[in-house]
Amino acid sequence: MTVLAAWLVVAAILLFGLIFHRTLALQVNRGLNPPVRDGTDLLLSGILPGIALVGGLATVLGAIHLLRVEVVLPLAALLMIWRRNDLLGILADLRGLAVAGVRVTAKGDPFPLLAALAFIGLACVISVTALFPAASADVWAFQIPLAQSIVSHGGFVTPQVDSNFYGNIPLFFNVLFACTLLFIDHWLAAGLLNAAIFLGFLLLLVSCAHRWRAAGSLLVCFLIAFQPFFTPGAAVPLTDLPRSCFSVAAVLYLWRYLETLRPSELVSCALVLGGAVGGKYTELQMVGLIGLALLPSICRGKLPLPLFLTCVVAFLSLAGYWYAKNLIVLGNPIYPFMFGHPGLSDQWMADYTLELGRAFDPANRVFVTDLTTRQGWHDFFFIMHDWFLDRRPYAIVALILIIGGLIASPRRIFMLVATTAAMFIMWYVVMFNHIRWATPAYLLYFSTAYIGASLIAEKIAVSKTAQPGGFVFDMSARLLAGNKAVSSYLFAFGVAGVTLVVFCLPAIKFVYRPSGQPYSWMEQGVMDVLVGRQGLDDFLGAQREGYVIYRYVAANDLRTVFQPFDTGSTLYAAAYTGGRDKGWLLPPYIFPGSEGDVDAFITRNNIRYFIRVTEKKELLADRIGGPKFVLAEETISRMLPKSTLLLKDGFGWELYRFDGFSAQ
Repeated sequence: MTVLAAWLVVAAILLFGLIFHRTLALQVNRGLNPPVRDGTDLLLSGILPGIALVGGLATVLGAIHLLRVEVVLPLAALLMIWRRNDLLGILADLRGLAVAGVRVTAKGDPFPLLAALAFIGLACVISVTALFPAASADVWAFQIPLAQSIVSHGGFVTPQVDSNFYGNIPLFFNVLFACTLLFIDHWLAAGLLNAAIFLGFLLLLVSCAHRWRAAGSLLVCFLIAFQPFFTPGAAVPLTDLPRSCFSVAAVLYLWRYLETLRPSELVSCALVLGGAVGGKYTELQMVGLIGLALLPSICRGKLPLPLFLTCVVAFLSLAGYWYAKNLIVLGNPIYPFMFGHPGLSDQWMADYTLELGRAFDPANRVFVTDLTTRQGWHDFFFIMHDWFLDRRPYAIVALILIIGGLIASPRRIFMLVATTAAMFIMWYVVMFNHIRWATPAYLLYFSTAYIGASLIAEKIAVSKTAQPGGFVFDMSARLLAGNKAVSSYLFAFGVAGVTLVVFCLPAIKFVYRPSGQPYSWMEQGVMDVLVGRQGLDDFLGAQREGYVIYRYVAANDLRTVFQPFDTGSTLYAAAYTGGRDKGWLLPPYIFPGSEGDVDAFITRNNIRYFIRVTEKKELLADRIGGPKFVLAEETISRMLPKSTLLLKDGFGWELYRFDGFSAQ
């Protein structure tokens, strides 16, 4: 039920955003005939700018501490009544899309049905995997607490959480998370909003094709959704994938503007770019790249000044608050970089800057990132091949499509190819510490491949119209005639069968050999949960260390629990119980002062339960430090004779109830 309720909240946010994007698009496109390509295009391309508009409105409310249910609900109702004609227009477009799909499918074209099934299936899979608490500590240490802080304060404070760094960075996506947590007090809602952003990006990409949108959506799924780089993080409440979707969407809207010269495309570009920059400092690079791409139009006077000013206002309305706030409060618009870092020591900043500028893995620090040298370029191309192409069939197919697009229409795809190359270069030179920082560049790479495929399809269609005849076209005509003579439905079933085999063969193999997972992005056991062979709690108990213990602690409201062996204990205890820490566990950094302080430490902290770990003790000692490990073991050995075992799990964790010291 939590999943359904969360999706209803997300759907309401999407509908609200689509209404205002429609209003804006029709307003800025006044005088064009037609003002938009069609209703379907407006639906598919309006999701991300719509979400950006919702985030902008929430930012305004948060700035004056009115981001509260009692304010948001009446305001949303009034605004939707005000724009009821746009609401009815969206519902009519949805109905028209469904009717057109049914009509075309009834005529024997299987692609609309297959496209719908692919996206519905993808949404269902993501919804199930969203139930798995994220393994990343950043989710529970920063992202969810930041959103919860915004909800609890009705807006913004300085710092937002107890961290001078994370409490003052741009929080646009955390504001979006907070919009869902206002109504569903569970981290799942934030994860599903991330999933909606990812799915909205895929639909935007589909809309970029002038033809074959239904068939093209299957190619989008093949290139992006069904490969292991992006989808596993789609429903994880981290900001890396959503800001990448917003950043790449800005490039796609710019491409659409250069293709159509519709003002709404450039305004949408400014909106999603503002959201991306409002979510992370690194996306400031995209402002420069998009500015360079627009420079020829500006120099030639082809970009009207009113449109340019509208885009600047749209961008600043979403991104400006965070930078203005930091400038006023901390004296640094991009705190804590470049212009000063009050509250953070010089040593902390030096260590953090060093960490950002070099590879996390020491084995990768041998690569030269200075591209003014020959070795730097050699290492760059080696990394491009080894990390992004080698043994990755999706990436190889994408490269072929990009090359094909360059051959078919080099002028129309050049901007996308050049931007992709520039993003990879900037990642390698500036942020070569982890592959996840290259997510925007890699996502744009596959998006460019899809655009390349659409340009190839257009080129073939135009060539066929301009030059009828020839061997290839004669054979195509004969095959088409033969297909009609046999049955269009037989052809449809054939296409459907081939598509299902391509996408579902791994799952079919899994039915007969369930020992492995059918898709590489699935961790062991996920498919068992999807097909109902294993319950979610059983799966998490078998796969997540401490899950069974922490769930038991929360279910029975045990306090206070001593767990010194898990440095993220309070974070994961909250993660496994909806994202709230009710003070069950003693913070993992609290230890006795010495061996002689053990009894006083137990009494002072009112310890009534403790967790003992019987496996991997050498690893634990290294993780928490030898002296602390000794003190933890001494504390537990002092309580163990007077304790009762309550629960054991499969990872060597044991939960005990401490019955107290004997009365003296």
